[in-house]
Amino acid sequence: MINPLRLLVPVLLASLIGCNSTSIDSPRFDIPAGAIDLAWGSTGAAHIAKGYSSGLRSAERTLIEDEAAWEAAWARVYANVLPQPSLPVIDFNRYSVILVALGERNTGGYAIEVTRLASTSDYLYAGITSTSPGSRCSTSQALTQPFDIVRIPRAHPPLVFAERSVKHEC
Repeated sequence: MINPLRLLVPVLLASLIGCNSTSIDSPRFDIPAGAIDLAWGSTGAAHIAKGYSSGLRSAERTLIEDEAAWEAAWARVYANVLPQPSLPVIDFNRYSVILVALGERNTGGYAIEVTRLASTSDYLYAGITSTSPGSRCSTSQALTQPFDIVRIPRAHPPLVFAERSVKHEC
């Protein structure tokens, strides 16, 4: 028979250690160990826009490779903003655009970001981190629709999204 205290002590320790920390909830899959990181800036990779309020109510992972798709995506992102920000100019002969959206959430404290770009000979990996607030966090009581838009070099192998979810304990 197992002593109930033996089960309770690890749970109490874990709850104490977890305060004011960030924990990874669910890595969906990882970027392979041999992948080479793309340097932001020097390769042309750059964040274009990021926000917490958008017209994107559903989760989205999109690779945009032409002007028409870019115009349509920008209009959807800023559907509830008047006047809409000017559409950034993208040279689609040299670059593609990644759009990631978390979908609508019922409070603040949520975020999504392309945090890493890495490549192998077979794939380009976009590392995405989705963040949610812990149960002790104070959050705004407003609907949010987090998104991130990133420019990447056009000449790349097929794109794979490598995602992880993080809970921020306030």
